[in-house]
Amino acid sequence: MLATDSLRRLEGRTREAYRSLREDGPEFILTWARVRNSVRGWLTGPDARLLFAFAQRGPGRGAIVEIGSAWGRSTIVLAKGSKSVGRERIYAIDPHTGDPWYLEEQQVVGFSSLDAFRVNLRKYGVADWVIPVVSTSREAAQALDTGPVRLLYVDGLHTYEGVKTDIDMWLPRVISGGIVLFDDYTNTKPGVGVRQAVDELLTSGTVAPALQVGERLTWTVKR
Repeated sequence: MLATDSLRRLEGRTREAYRSLREDGPEFILTWARVRNSVRGWLTGPDARLLFAFAQRGPGRGAIVEIGSAWGRSTIVLAKGSKSVGRERIYAIDPHTGDPWYLEEQQVVGFSSLDAFRVNLRKYGVADWVIPVVSTSREAAQALDTGPVRLLYVDGLHTYEGVKTDIDMWLPRVISGGIVLFDDYTNTKPGVGVRQAVDELLTSGTVAPALQVGERLTWTVKR
């Protein structure tokens, strides 16, 4: 467990990375201007900025793991940030069969995002910086050796059971001081259980209890 002073320093560095527009702002702006208009997804500009900064300048050493990639909007942003400074590659975990809750709401049948995902990675020059893992989060955790993880982005199934499984399976790999991000914490639609799973995590003692808030993304730091 990190000492309190060390934890405060690491939390400060995550905030510094988020604000570091002076050095990496122009590169992010050029990337996002293209991605937001050509890659489907729900990631917003402020949250894309957050992912880019953490991938590029976040604390610690270790893999970057993304749970839930869909068409690759967030994957590209993470990969662009990390690749720009020669840091770690992205493990992008997704069965590419869609979120059942979303598919039912939109009345979509036979969904697959895999082909578009691969095309988008090539289009943005990050296919060499992304390791696609076409499986569920649980299957990937059981079969994949990522080594230590410095950045974990949880954006898979948004049910309580789905988010809790992602936490249980992947949080033990995150280094002390590593960043753990969640999508849709503030989503209160029926069937979305991100808040419940994250709130339980915050009281567990394994992460810093203070949750930092972006636009739709929230994050904390592993103790």
